[in-house]
Amino acid sequence: MKASDINLQQLLEFRPSEGKLLLGRERMLLFRQDAMVVMRQLAQEHLGPELSRAMWAQFGYRCGKGDYAALSRSHSWESERDKIASGPVMHMWEGLVHVEVTQLAFDHAARTFAMSGIWRSSYEAEISLQQFGVLAQPCCHSLTGYASGWATAFFDHELVAVETLCIGKGDPHCAFEIRKAEDWGPEAEPYRQALGTNLESVVQKRDSIIEQQRLAMRELAAPVIQVWDGVLTVALVGDLDSERAGTITERLLAAVVERRAKFALLDITAIESVDAETASLFLRIVRAVQLLGAQCVITGIRPAVAQSIVQTSIDLAHIVTLASLQDGLRYALDRMGVRITATK
Repeated sequence: MKASDINLQQLLEFRPSEGKLLLGRERMLLFRQDAMVVMRQLAQEHLGPELSRAMWAQFGYRCGKGDYAALSRSHSWESERDKIASGPVMHMWEGLVHVEVTQLAFDHAARTFAMSGIWRSSYEAEISLQQFGVLAQPCCHSLTGYASGWATAFFDHELVAVETLCIGKGDPHCAFEIRKAEDWGPEAEPYRQALGTNLESVVQKRDSIIEQQRLAMRELAAPVIQVWDGVLTVALVGDLDSERAGTITERLLAAVVERRAKFALLDITAIESVDAETASLFLRIVRAVQLLGAQCVITGIRPAVAQSIVQTSIDLAHIVTLASLQDGLRYALDRMGVRITATK
């Protein structure tokens, strides 16, 4: 079979009664291009530009190797040139890109390979321009990955495709070149890195860093401050959930013990609304402090917050609540017998 004989219209078998589309024994899937737009957006948002590029490059690479293996099982090619050329032909039939091969020279015995060509109507370039406008770098990551995978499977040696021109960065068309990995210079390093990135380990490392940053931000968001000998204060800002309440409670109790505090002022001036769950979390913090022999005072309750608390079933009547942090400090000092003389 020649590469030019490929006709996807004849090779595809539609089985709507089974919900399947087959190419030989391989199941195929049809998606609108907009579905790929969504995929690229999600990858960019959740992984960032570098990992997103690596994901698309490796996706294309595995698809290229997989397509080569599938066609090799189902077809016998008239020549080696037909075998390597069937990859670009498949890409065109699949609606991904139009490929014009401008150079193809290889020798299995001498272990030499060189291929270059032009890509027109690249689906990736269209999507990238739609999403981001003109970029500084080429954007057809899955196409270069596919070309690398297909050529590597054909030549049985690691080959790397590099996009030398790209519509996505303002060039008149997209162009590619494929060489053995060791024959490329530094210009191919981004492509080698994208294909060689261990996505799982990088994502795990990134997630670990994000979690550490998140915990650090939570601690900074509610620092325990000693405002007087025996008096601590915690100013709550933002939403309070059970995890954050647990962190605050743990740090506050440790400070009460370490500094032998008698009073802990829980200032909620920056809290704009309180529901039953939040009020319950306040109550848990107060009770935990009381178990250590200190008194917890809630300060900075706004009128709207007070009304919200009244509407809940949580009873805070036995807890001292004051209008401001200043009132709370005055209350604590008065109970400890500290008298402050105003000075002019």
